[in-house]
Amino acid sequence: MLVDLLFVILGIVVLVKSADLLVDSSSDLATKLGVSAVVVGAIIVGFGTSMPEMAVSTTSAVRGDIDLAIGNVIGSIIANLTLVLGVTTFAASIPMPRYFIKFHIPLSMNAVFWFFLFAQNGFRRYEGFILLVMLVVSLSLMLRDGKKERDNGDIQYQIPATQNQEIGTRSKILNTSVILTSLVGVIASSYFITEGATGLAEEWGVGSGFVGASLVAIGTSLPELVASFVALRKGKSEMVIGTILGSNVFNGVAIGAAIGIVGPGEMIETKIIGWISAILILLAAVIWGLKSLSSKPVGRLAGLTLLSVYVLWLVLVGV
Repeated sequence: MLVDLLFVILGIVVLVKSADLLVDSSSDLATKLGVSAVVVGAIIVGFGTSMPEMAVSTTSAVRGDIDLAIGNVIGSIIANLTLVLGVTTFAASIPMPRYFIKFHIPLSMNAVFWFFLFAQNGFRRYEGFILLVMLVVSLSLMLRDGKKERDNGDIQYQIPATQNQEIGTRSKILNTSVILTSLVGVIASSYFITEGATGLAEEWGVGSGFVGASLVAIGTSLPELVASFVALRKGKSEMVIGTILGSNVFNGVAIGAAIGIVGPGEMIETKIIGWISAILILLAAVIWGLKSLSSKPVGRLAGLTLLSVYVLWLVLVGV
């Protein structure tokens, strides 16, 4: 058991560091290319912080552990909506402009809905391809929206003054090298996490689905939490919301597509994808929507409410 636990802990440490480097390098390259901060937050950072979930779930699906694969995604989706935002509010209050309820929240919840629906009776390969198409459509919409908001100036992000400057060859090579190295770290660490999580599940007599939804999901959601704190420190509070919602888009359609295509199958621990998870995800979405309609930022009270939802979910699906 000690070896399995060590695999999970070391795997998560390497995973978080690799994802952090991946996000920093991708964001730096995007900034130097003059890409809008909306795109950086929702797509570059959102995708980068979802790489751990992608690596763990895809590896698990290939190995035939569909419970760990789906459990990790469901756990990460709920952790993003409740745990990540809830904890972040203790660092600072976070404004949630009404704009987000018009575009980002519906797009994010659409991805979550289809993943949840397809997971009910087991992923089929054709469903994976459907989610892949949804991923392309979602990316197109996010890119178009980012360009529109940048041009209109509706979101208070500044385009770097370096956007018209040519990036040197050395800088390109450095960024690309770090990105590739980070990807290797993400993939390698995912192997150790899945090995350790499976071993722990057997030792504790707990299903791998719950281990994936709790222990592994919390570990793979750390990059979103780290990215959120970094965004707050840099005074870009709106990027916190963009990162979380963008991450859930990729969790739902990108990882769902990967599971369906490379390792389709049916989940045994259906409680994790049952009515409890559906209701609490909907509750978290309602809280997000209400705060988006309110002129007040998301403060500690709302953060505590979201954290309570997360704890309640863990207790209900774990019993």
